Amino acid sequence: MGNSSSKPFVSDPTKFATPKTASTLHAGDLDPNWNSYDYIIVGGGTAGCVLASRLSENPDVTVLLIEAGARNDDVLFSRIPLAFSRMFRGPYDWQYETTWIYIEFFRSRELTFCSPQKSLQGRSIYWPRGKLLGGSSSINLMIYHHCAPEDFDAWVRQGAHGWGYETMRKYFNKAERYIPHSSHDLDPSLHGTSGPWITSHVPCAPISDRILEACDEVGISQIKDLNTSEGTLGASRFVAFVDEKHERSSTATAYLDEKVLKRPNLMVVVSVVTEKVLFSSDADGMPRAIGVQVSTSKSGPSFVVGANKEVILCAGTVASPQLLMVSGVGPAGHLSKFDIPIVCDLPAVGKNLLDHFTSGSMAIPFETGPMCSLACQIGIFVRSDDHQLHFNQEGSAALPTSDMTSGTRAPDVELAVFPFTVINSGLTQPPRGTSGITAGAILLKPCSKGKIELKSSSIWDHPLIDANYLSHQSDVNMMIKATRLLLRVARTKSLSTWLDVKNSAEPTGDFFWPGDADPDTVSDDNLIAWMRQHGQSAWHPTSSAKMGCSPSDSVVDPQLRVHGIRALRVVDASVFPDQVSGHCCAVVVAVAERAADLINSAE
Repeated sequence: MGNSSSKPFVSDPTKFATPKTASTLHAGDLDPNWNSYDYIIVGGGTAGCVLASRLSENPDVTVLLIEAGARNDDVLFSRIPLAFSRMFRGPYDWQYETTWIYIEFFRSRELTFCSPQKSLQGRSIYWPRGKLLGGSSSINLMIYHHCAPEDFDAWVRQGAHGWGYETMRKYFNKAERYIPHSSHDLDPSLHGTSGPWITSHVPCAPISDRILEACDEVGISQIKDLNTSEGTLGASRFVAFVDEKHERSSTATAYLDEKVLKRPNLMVVVSVVTEKVLFSSDADGMPRAIGVQVSTSKSGPSFVVGANKEVILCAGTVASPQLLMVSGVGPAGHLSKFDIPIVCDLPAVGKNLLDHFTSGSMAIPFETGPMCSLACQIGIFVRSDDHQLHFNQEGSAALPTSDMTSGTRAPDVELAVFPFTVINSGLTQPPRGTSGITAGAILLKPCSKGKIELKSSSIWDHPLIDANYLSHQSDVNMMIKATRLLLRVARTKSLSTWLDVKNSAEPTGDFFWPGDADPDTVSDDNLIAWMRQHGQSAWHPTSSAKMGCSPSDSVVDPQLRVHGIRALRVVDASVFPDQVSGHCCAVVVAVAERAADLINSAE
């Protein structure tokens, strides 16, 4: 049995683990002398907090949650909705950067090289990911979005049986406690009312109403709610995960409240890194996860802790495949380069990486809104093959694109609008006296896929992340079309009287370009050059340990169990069989809710 503690958080490994010894290197079966828990959850992020809360509802099991980052309860900027960018590039952010991985052969030897993203003018792309309890739900834009119902039915078609929309809707509602807002006409019966995760609407800047009217002018219909079975096509105000005080409701604040933290069968550990998963071999030769190795520093002593039932990885799209690989689970050829003993040859670990790409932020002069509001207040979701929308340059043929959508009512483009000026993901302050809105097109269903590979055999070294942005011409064309549509929205009667728009054909050299560009005279080449120079991640990486039926092209089965290994699951965005058509935080929570039911039913 695991230890209990009067403190809500523990960061000393001696309080929950056993010092590693030389014999631990060949542990075999679970050592009875190890400290052990029934379930070990690695990663106290968006999914991990949900699982820790739900599994520890059963007083007959013990649960250990291990988070590499800090506690969340004393982080002020995590609570303030519009202060999210103050969390970037600091101690509460993993600060990942993408690279481009390529292979050459020299004298019959395979050599791996790395450089910044080839298609983005040699730039590395910043990926902020939360490094504290609640994970990215503690530092993101707080947008609550079910995405398109057809996304989940498409998951089923790809082998994720049991994950269709009707099933997922049950878990969306189980997690949510929607608080109605007097200024928003939304049917509360279509939302959850008794879950731990609080959602509501927030105050919007006056410009937001004009944006919705502008959408009507260009042919994008307004809808009341982005989170129903009717789908997400159209324009509407976002629901946010905020509480009654208009503070962030992360999965840490929602699922690990004071009452949960006092459970004697739950241990929550912070500031401790899981270095690898430990395995034994069953009588039939199949590996079994029996625990994890942890430490507080790269050069410090290591400790081991046993799992009587299961190890559950909730470390996220980057760290979960990395942890699998440093533990010996992944493509055998790649692991052998680092002399990592092979536990299970799974070629799909780290592959199939998908991320939403945004063409870049266009600033257009205007005004701002309150700090308790959302950064992105309006959701605008469209299909690039909608012939009623003016995507193309006047007098020019339509650019060819591939239909990657999950169904006829699912979008492939989002138009994001912020009611203030954003430069460099909010890390750079606009010049004094500057006020404006910021807009950008987001590619929701990319053709381009990337991968995650190891840089070394140590979990302490960030892995190599190759997002492979814009490697497919369809993705480039989609972004050109979406940017032109966004420029047209800014030039509608509803918005042009509020905005100081210009109509330049050539780059002006300031951060208001291409917001200043005329959608009918700016060239494709100029827009391509701009997006290659300024394009970035929309911070929704998924699918690097995807769910499916076959170990040849997936990592986990529909029960989220790692193929070929007993007592090991992955539960986070890395298991998505495909990218979703929107903001994925609520989807991760629903996946974790269902995972808890799957694990409990296995009992």
